[in-house]
Order: sequence, then C-alpha cells, then structure tokens
Amino acid sequence: MEWILFYYNSLPDLPPSCPFFSSHLLHRDFLMCNPSNTGHYEYPKFETFSYDEGCHWRELHSFLKRPELEKYVIFYTRHTNANRDRKNKVVGYFRVGKLTKSPFGFIASDVVVLSKDQSIPISYASRGVPVSWGNSFIKEEVNRILNLLMLSAKSEISVEYYAESKSVMSMLSSRTGRKYMLETCEGCRHRLSCYWGKKPFAIRNKVLKELYERKRQC
Repeated sequence: MEWILFYYNSLPDLPPSCPFFSSHLLHRDFLMCNPSNTGHYEYPKFETFSYDEGCHWRELHSFLKRPELEKYVIFYTRHTNANRDRKNKVVGYFRVGKLTKSPFGFIASDVVVLSKDQSIPISYASRGVPVSWGNSFIKEEVNRILNLLMLSAKSEISVEYYAESKSVMSMLSSRTGRKYMLETCEGCRHRLSCYWGKKPFAIRNKVLKELYERKRQC
C-alpha cells in the first residue's frame, strides 16, 4: 500500500446561512478567496472524484507509475475559520482506480471525505509532496491518519460532497449561473462579514469570469 499527500486550498468559513456552500463541508476554494491562497483552486475534482496532471504533474506521474497496486492520494488543506485562525486538516482520500490517458490521471475507485469538524489535524504545514516510499519525517503520522480514514466509512460524506460540488461547479461554469450567484451574494444580509461577499461586486465578477469563462457556457 502506497500513498502520496497532496495539498489543496479550501474555502474559508462562509456565513452559516450561505445558500451555495454547506458550512460543514471543506470545499476547495472555488472562489479564490482564501487568505492563504496559493492560486490552487481546481483540484482535487471532488465533483468527479478524479485527479489529473493539471496539478503536481511530476509527482502524479511518478506515483501512478509505481508498481504497488493499492495506492491512495490523501488530501489536506489549511482551513481558515471565521476568526481567521488557520489549521491544517486531512479531509480524506481517493483510492486510485481506473487510469485516464488524456489528461493523464485517474478516477477514484474508493473515496472517503470527512466533514469539517471530523477532519483530522496534521502537523505538516508545507506545500511539499510527501510520499510513503520516501524519507519524509511525517511518514508515521500519515500512516496513522490513513488508518483512521479507512475506519471512517460510517462518518464519511462523499455522496453529499459530490452532489454539492457538482451543483456549484455547474453553476460557476455558466454565465447565467455566475450571474445568479453574484446577485444572490449581493443581496445577502451577511455579505459584509463574508470573505467572498465583502469584495466589491466588480472584483467578484472579474474573478469568476477569469476562473470559469473558458469552461462550458450557457
């Protein structure tokens, strides 16, 4: 059994009443508003339970070419709460299933995703890519976390995560969907306490257009 540990940017806490993002899920940063953002917003693809060479392509190629049959991609994120406190948490894993050729990557054969409160703290705070066959100083910690994830079948929420991520991605990938989100956020009474909503309308509109204009249009 082998694993690789990938980092992704997650949405910071949004108002609990947000109609688009459930407060107990740690979505990737669809809106590019995390204060610790590194520009990583598109991976992992929780709405398709897949991962490809669009990010960490060297490491992904090396990992998928390893001879071990049982492989896991473990995901962790730096979560920023409403008080701007930040903690690194492991959210879950994709077990490598069918490989894809274009782009090179895989579809998960098994998925575990944990809620925000049940995600597992991790001491690692780097953007590096630890692997199980390397000499990383956190190997024992990640092995322990992977075992915990494997025991989390009763508490994992991948079906809910999949459905909400797919809905959000569908909305953001269309002009009409982006317009609806922007107008809804503009009228939200919690807008000024929200990382995303407090940005000027023109900036929010520009961000969404730049991130999603090249995707499917409606």
